[in-house]
Amino acid sequence: MGASLGPALGASLGRVPGLLLATGQVLPISSVHRLARTSTLVRIVMNAEGQVLDMGRKVRLATPAQRRAVFARYATCWIDGCPLPATMCQIDHADNWSTGGLTDLKLLGPACQFHNRDRYQHPERYTRRKEGPDRWAFTYHRLGTARRLRE
Repeated sequence: MGASLGPALGASLGRVPGLLLATGQVLPISSVHRLARTSTLVRIVMNAEGQVLDMGRKVRLATPAQRRAVFARYATCWIDGCPLPATMCQIDHADNWSTGGLTDLKLLGPACQFHNRDRYQHPERYTRRKEGPDRWAFTYHRLGTARRLRE
């Protein structure tokens, strides 16, 4: 919601103070206070075209722009040796979202349905490694011999 708040908005016009919205309407100050008390802030990072890239912890699912960026970065599932095309994969978090992982583009990648579920049910089977400034890969160890790495 685009808005601006003048120090004496409304009061100088003989009206009740409020928040001037981009639409030209004035939101009453009581509504501004209610929204401030009951709203949740979501940090959003956008690219130059205004597409959402990073959203922190408040949002779990990737945006369409994030999905396109992931598909541009990865050809297949991010588990070594998995041939499933990235476009047929689910978007996965490098750090499990339920334990604090972020929905930030630099921490997202494609995982086929099997590896997406298995990695969270059996984290001891996988090791993670960085493959550049904004790419990750995982090695699957069938016997559960892997050590979980955090970078």
